[in-house]
Amino acid sequence: MTVATFFGNPLMLRILTAVFGAVLTLGVSAQDIPGVRATLSTPRSIVAAGGNVDLRLLLEVTQDADVPGDLLSGASFDVRIDDKAGPHVEEKGKGGTVHLVAGTRIERTVSMPASRFAPNADGSGFAVVAVSWTGLAGANCVFKIAPDSSKIDLTTIDMAKSKVVLVTSLGEMTISFTVDKATGKLKAPGHVENFLKLCKEGFYDGTKFHRVIRNFMIQGGDPFTKDDKKMAMWGQGDPGYKIPAEFNDTKHVRGTLSMARSSDPNSAGSQFFIVHKDSNHLDNQYTAFGSLEAGADTLDSIANTPVAAGDRPLTPVVLFAAVILPVAK
Repeated sequence: MTVATFFGNPLMLRILTAVFGAVLTLGVSAQDIPGVRATLSTPRSIVAAGGNVDLRLLLEVTQDADVPGDLLSGASFDVRIDDKAGPHVEEKGKGGTVHLVAGTRIERTVSMPASRFAPNADGSGFAVVAVSWTGLAGANCVFKIAPDSSKIDLTTIDMAKSKVVLVTSLGEMTISFTVDKATGKLKAPGHVENFLKLCKEGFYDGTKFHRVIRNFMIQGGDPFTKDDKKMAMWGQGDPGYKIPAEFNDTKHVRGTLSMARSSDPNSAGSQFFIVHKDSNHLDNQYTAFGSLEAGADTLDSIANTPVAAGDRPLTPVVLFAAVILPVAK
């Protein structure tokens, strides 16, 4: 029985009404329940500090069982942060018990602010959070809470040493910025500052990689891609301004981060691309300003996604967040 069948079953609805409609004074804690297999998962491995964590509880019933009603209406989580004891997070349910018949499958999503799981997370890096449903074996998962980029003062960080993590629907990619080995200075400081500014503002959050060409590059950063109704305009968006070119001797090899532009060399704004396969014909024609430090598998996954006309992925590849990992000056 699926969750839709369960809640559409008149008998089950009468049971739920009888249980949750009664006046109950005692709640029942979740414990290992014979005949019930429980799993806990999250659709995103990384969530923003200022956002919400979505936790999906799946109950699969292999034999008739009585389960705590709080499994269907409340929540109770034990938390560990960076392998240390964290807060206990709880939402009161309606209590009581519910009888479930074999074959029932129930899936529910609990959404809570990330700050409830890691209220004192270090703002300079990721907090690794392990969550388990109290007393329910198998119902556990791990995710990371990213620092809140909006609170970073860009004037206080060393941009040459800071990094950005691109959190996409197909995985994460970590970007470092290109510096001159002799001087330690950024090769394209204006582009790095602009990119970090847009990341801080959340400009890229929710955009899509709208142009993907396997064995060439993946392109994103267009604000129009947040709206599927503006698909005809994808590839034309910018932040409302242009920045001067900073062509340099960085080679456009696999993993290079560079800025997209029109025929005008000084027309870059927000759109960027990451090279999938060495493309040296782009050298000194586009401003390369960073490179992939981690996440080559994600680059491959995006580059190999099936595309439609115009090199647009058939299944949207979403950039959920561009998270700054700051290093102080």
